[in-house]
Amino acid sequence: MQAVLYWLKERLRDLWLWPLNLVRDFPARSGRLAQTILNGGRGLLGLPRLGWRAGQSGTARQALRRAGAWLHLLLVQLFDLVGGPELCQFVMHLGMHTTPLTADELAKAQALFGAKNLRYRDVRVAEGGILNFIFRHNGGLAFATWYTVHLPYVKGTAVSSRHNLPLLIHELTHVFQYHNVGSRYLGEAIYYLITTQRDCYRYGGQDGLQACWQQGQRFRQFNREQQAQIIQDYFTRLQANEDVAAYLPYVSQLQQRDL
Repeated sequence: MQAVLYWLKERLRDLWLWPLNLVRDFPARSGRLAQTILNGGRGLLGLPRLGWRAGQSGTARQALRRAGAWLHLLLVQLFDLVGGPELCQFVMHLGMHTTPLTADELAKAQALFGAKNLRYRDVRVAEGGILNFIFRHNGGLAFATWYTVHLPYVKGTAVSSRHNLPLLIHELTHVFQYHNVGSRYLGEAIYYLITTQRDCYRYGGQDGLQACWQQGQRFRQFNREQQAQIIQDYFTRLQANEDVAAYLPYVSQLQQRDL
């Protein structure tokens, strides 16, 4: 009975987040949408010049790619504006067990991402239920949808992978991406997962980061999975008291929400 009451409480909470976030997130969501529409208008004004350049230099494919990226932004930002993430989370959570971050997880996440940079109390970790079917077909790959982190059991056991804090930090980085840039993070992450056949996490390690920093590359220029892997590796090294100097500039940019 207690488990049923807890499940019901969680689902009512999920449902309440829809009208709540429609109001409190409206300024950020509408601002991102307005900027995308403005950028699209500028793009339309530049079409004649771009068309001439495409004909001269063969950059039509690049132009189409930019148009596709703009359309993706427009659609996901409209989705955010009407509360799509909250409604999807409500439906998805009907078939899984969700719990908030523990005190230890919360403390470590706040120290890394910043105490006020994320709505930590809204984060849910989902396990079991329909996820068991999903993880059987995606190779046990953990993932994050909006404010929910989905974790599999350790392969071949009935033990949750939740004890794997670096993995949790990786997925919380995706939650952080969503909080600051909206649902675009999800499409961008899936795009690289598919187009690289999941080979989108590598960034060159500590030496690669040092080289990237010397070349002026910013954190926002890494793809979404590289960003999450960088933060995961930083956390792992930090916990092991290893050198993290190469990571610090990028962690700082993360905390400044330069995504």
